[in-house]
Formats: sequence, structure tokens, C-alpha cells
Amino acid sequence: MAATSDARHRKIASRIGRLRFLLLGLGLLPVLVLLQEREAPVVAWGLAVANALLWPWAAWRLASQHPEPLTVERRNLGIDALFVGIWVALLQFSLVPSAVLVSTLLASLTAVGGGGLAWRGLGLFLGATLLLSALNDFAFDPGSSLPATLASLPLLLGFPLLLASHLGWMDRRLANQDQRLATLERQDPLTGLADRRALLEAAEHEFRRFRRSGHRASFMMVDIDRFRELDTPLGEAALLQVAGVLKRSLRDTDTCGRLEGDRFGVVLTDASGNGVGELAERLRHAMATAAAGGEAGPHLTVSIGYAQIEATMASSDQWIAAAQTALQDAKALGRNRSLAAPALGAYPP
Repeated sequence: MAATSDARHRKIASRIGRLRFLLLGLGLLPVLVLLQEREAPVVAWGLAVANALLWPWAAWRLASQHPEPLTVERRNLGIDALFVGIWVALLQFSLVPSAVLVSTLLASLTAVGGGGLAWRGLGLFLGATLLLSALNDFAFDPGSSLPATLASLPLLLGFPLLLASHLGWMDRRLANQDQRLATLERQDPLTGLADRRALLEAAEHEFRRFRRSGHRASFMMVDIDRFRELDTPLGEAALLQVAGVLKRSLRDTDTCGRLEGDRFGVVLTDASGNGVGELAERLRHAMATAAAGGEAGPHLTVSIGYAQIEATMASSDQWIAAAQTALQDAKALGRNRSLAAPALGAYPP
């Protein structure tokens, strides 16, 4: 789980880094126009190019090589805030470019780190702005020429699209993660089959479906014979062997799960009569032909009990109890056999 979380954080940090490349490239356009209009010194031009082209690469390197890339990216965003403060002051608070740069900064901070990061970034921005403004004799020229305004449009129009793309990507990742977690919560951790709760819910669903429309269904209970005689490694191998046979043998519409210990359950939709008995025998023979834990391990046998839903049953619990009774009868008759509740008949080995 830790490795999965680390990989996810690195993907998010990498995506933030790519967005920085794009946004700083777009932000460079109005900065260069205003530097030309303000007849800025060469050092300001060099700083602008370095900020737009070298800083994104350096920020990516810092995050990608750190064990906690998201933490580094939050620090990098603070440096982004310092740079924006520098440019707003050097551009003498030109209204349109400054407003576009500041709004892009605050939206980025909020999207990545919420209100807390946005407030910290705002503090860094204001500090850098005041310091550079003081060094620049508090030069103030809020006017925005037409070239400066036009140069601001790519960032003004492009940033919402880039941000929406990033947030949409995050939403999809979170939805997929929630779906995976929901699946894991309903799976047996050893076998990967449905857990007891999910299996009983599937049985209840089929029972209600039978009540509504009369669609037949059967419940099958599978128990490994003499399971307690196996040591832990062979016991786990036996459970995985049975789970593998069930997965390979059942339809997509059926639900198989681990009820408890060495006992499995199967909800067979639209299944009744001799077909269920024939399936039980195929499962029993398939499990008996493979050894648990490899060729040197003991060969498995299983006992199987099954029952179809009957109109006289009051609940799914009664349906499952009928399959359990058939299983107990199969084990009492000598194990390694499948047996049905009375309405279905029996299949000897």
C-alpha cells in the first residue's frame, strides 16, 4: 500500500511539474512585452527567461528526486509565489498582466493545497512584491497597453482549461481509487473471492429476484475435507486451489466467495435441477485432480452441498441452511461427494 501511495504522489507531482512548464511559458509573454515597454535592464530579461525555462526544470528535478515529492512541490509553489511578486513589482503593477498572474497563482495554490497553501503563498507574494517595489523606488504604472493585454490572453484563456484538465484527472483517479477500495472491502484477502458479506448479499439479491419474477437460482456450499490436518502453508495452498477451480469453472453471472475457514459458497443464477448437480461433480473432480502446494502436496477432496430456491422458503437464510444441511449429509456419508437438498436429488462419487 505504501508503494502504491508513493507512486500516486509521484504522478501528481509530475503532473504539477508539467503544468508549471506550460503556465510559466504562457506567463513569459506579457512579462517580455512589458519589459520591452519599460526598457528594463538586461538582468531583468535574463531573470525572466531563467524563471520561465530553467526554474520549471529545476523544480521538477527537486521533486522527482525527493522521497516526498508532494511536499517539495508545495515548497516549489511558494517559490512560484515569490517570482510572481517579483514580476508584479518589476512590471510596475500593470493592471491586466498583474491581475492575470496573481489570479493564476492563487488558483494554482488553492487547487494543490487548499486555503492554507493559498494563504501562505499570498503572504510570500506580498512580501516579494513590497521588497522589489521598494528596491524599484515604488514605481507604479497600472496602465496596460494593447500589446501587453493581448500577450496576457493566452494565459488568461489557457489556464482555466489546464486547471480543469488537472482537476478532472484528479477526480477520475479518486473515483478509481474509491472503486478499488470498495472492491477490496468486499473481497477475501487470501483468495480474492467475495467475502462473506458480499456473498450473503448476492444470495439475498437472488432470493428477492425469485420472489419477484420466479427466476430459479441455486446455492452451493463447498468444504475441503480434513482441512484441519493440513499445516498452514498447505492449508493456504488448498484454499487457493479451490478458489482457482471455482473462478475457472463458474460463469460471470455467478458469485463465489469464502464463507469462513475452509468453506466456500456459490450463488448460481438461473440454475436448478440436474445442471447444478453436474456442475458440482465437475468441480469435485477438478479439485481432486490437483495437489495442494504442488506435485508433492496432498491431493484435495471436497464435499459439496447445494439447494435451489423453493417457494416454501421464507428467507435466503433458509435457502443457505438447506445447502448447509446437504453439505453436512455429504460429509456424514464419507466425504468426497456432492449431495443436494431433497428437492434436487443426489450425485454419488
